[in-house]
Amino acid sequence: MVGINISTIRDSKFSIDFESNPMLTIFWNIGTPTEISIDSEKKTIQTNCILFFTEYYTSVESQNTSARIIQFDKDFLSPISTLNTIGDFLALFYGYHSVNQVPKITLNETETDMFNSIWNNMADEYANIKNPISEALLRNSLSRMLLLSQEIHMMTEFDLPIGFNELKTIREFQYLVNNNFMELTKVSDYAQIMKISAKKISEIFGCCYNKKASEIIAERRNLYAKRQLKFTDELIKNIAYDLNFSDSQAFSHFFKKQNGLTPEKYRMQHASTIYSNERI
Repeated sequence: MVGINISTIRDSKFSIDFESNPMLTIFWNIGTPTEISIDSEKKTIQTNCILFFTEYYTSVESQNTSARIIQFDKDFLSPISTLNTIGDFLALFYGYHSVNQVPKITLNETETDMFNSIWNNMADEYANIKNPISEALLRNSLSRMLLLSQEIHMMTEFDLPIGFNELKTIREFQYLVNNNFMELTKVSDYAQIMKISAKKISEIFGCCYNKKASEIIAERRNLYAKRQLKFTDELIKNIAYDLNFSDSQAFSHFFKKQNGLTPEKYRMQHASTIYSNERI
């Protein structure tokens, strides 16, 4: 396992469970327009439409689709996974759209030919992934696909009016939350790292989203808690400790506020999915 999986499906049932497999995912519909379910919400995806999913989502499934799928860890792009080293490649995943809608692009004929060429190179390189040179070439091809996707995205109807500086702040905030949510629990914690005021971050989210910056932090922490409860047999007090709560009671209060039931009841509802060795 080198941190990336590449596959093609043809007229088949398809599903991704991000709770048990929290990799970044690129979904490229190469068949006819198809209906997929994203966190139980149905959407119609056109031919040569590419979707970009982060670990913030729960599940994606389709009853009959033809698609090319790339799933990868952020560390695959760079051994030193920081905003400076991989931020530009992940702009689509952690940018403006990643809170309220799935980031996507739709390729025209010229772009489709270009992406087909990149895909064919990636498929060849993936077949020899154990070779360090092939792995490096695959990394370069994926990076090129991501940058081209970002360029196309900036020129499509899916790009929403927001200034570059605000977009950069949103991307940096979301990237930092994803990597530090267990230790850093307040907007002010991230503001200190980003060297801007917490008020400024709140203002940017307030004008762009229907969610507060603090809710982004809470949702990521809640997602971790749900995965631990659903897929592991970790003690609740240890989960509370991982998430930097003062005690189990404080964690239970947070969890019930987010989900409407206690951690114990949530685990009981998903008891059949627990297995002991899963950690994220």
